[in-house]
Amino acid sequence: MSRTEPRHPYLEVLEPYQPPDLEAAAQRAGVEEDDLIRLVANENPFGPSPRVAAALGAFEEYHWHPDYGALQEAVARYAGVPASQVVLGNGADELIDLLIRLFVEPGEAVVISPPTFSMYRFCARVNRCAVLTAPRRANLSIDARAIEALVQGGRVPGEAGEERGEARLLFVVSPGNPSGQAVPLDMIERLLALPLTVVVDEAYIEFGGQTAVSLLPEHENLVILRTFSKWAGMAGLRLGYALLNGSRASYLERMRAPYNVNAAAMVAALATFEDLEAVQANVARLVEERDRLTEGLSDIAWLEPVPSEANFILCRVVGREARAVVDDLLNYGILIRGFSDPLMAEYVRITVGRPDQNDALVRALGRMT
Repeated sequence: MSRTEPRHPYLEVLEPYQPPDLEAAAQRAGVEEDDLIRLVANENPFGPSPRVAAALGAFEEYHWHPDYGALQEAVARYAGVPASQVVLGNGADELIDLLIRLFVEPGEAVVISPPTFSMYRFCARVNRCAVLTAPRRANLSIDARAIEALVQGGRVPGEAGEERGEARLLFVVSPGNPSGQAVPLDMIERLLALPLTVVVDEAYIEFGGQTAVSLLPEHENLVILRTFSKWAGMAGLRLGYALLNGSRASYLERMRAPYNVNAAAMVAALATFEDLEAVQANVARLVEERDRLTEGLSDIAWLEPVPSEANFILCRVVGREARAVVDDLLNYGILIRGFSDPLMAEYVRITVGRPDQNDALVRALGRMT
């Protein structure tokens, strides 16, 4: 192989992320892009606090590198931890990548429980790490016994079947994506007894479930991930944070790139905290809409919604092709999530929208009966 050629064992299996083609969807439905009903990516349809736009327009220091002190303190107050335990990231995705680099050497293993968030597998492969899978139970709940057997088994095969090193990092999502199910704290405590670092991804924690923050003081091997993308309506600004103990927080802080969080995201987050009551009211509205939409979806004979504590609802499609449902909804200008993963071939995932959007979705599904 030429010295100029990239040398990476997973290059042929890595797939670039392909976002929805909004222009094509709008053309198909005969509507403007702004009129599409986007229930596909778990975004917040209410958007950020109105104070965010005002703060972004008033900020006069975009020509300087940002100082994160105020943001770090504000996040710490919100999360209920010391500021020294907060590490900021350019979205939670950057922190997933950094955590794998911090805890897992190339050839060692990351443990996941599919179906789950795709970035764990992606970042593990980018960093030349193996991926060990402990599938969920039939009801999509975490199988702690399967995870324990995998971790305690020593050197075990990776996804490609080759012998790989020991498991070093476990990712648990609560509430889960795409299941929407929360993981009980006693289950997380059980997993924390394993000889590896446990990352609890709480991207959707504002919508339901019980946070694992109370476990941080007693568990050095716990890391909690969060994001402003969902609850705060800031998906386009890319801001996440990690909560972790002592020296581990210090090491992760050293690894992040200088000024990895842009000034606009910092300003928007601080404005969000200044308007926290209004933002949390929107979260409460989405929870109400989630419950109402679940009832509406339950009335569709060929849909089986999974109880959710997130801002989306996973539905099993019975008696027809799930991908066809996704495709048919495009005729109405409605985008929902289908899956290429064979484990999820019978499912679609629907982001909770505004009341008018949810009503339009249920009407369209009713016409497809």
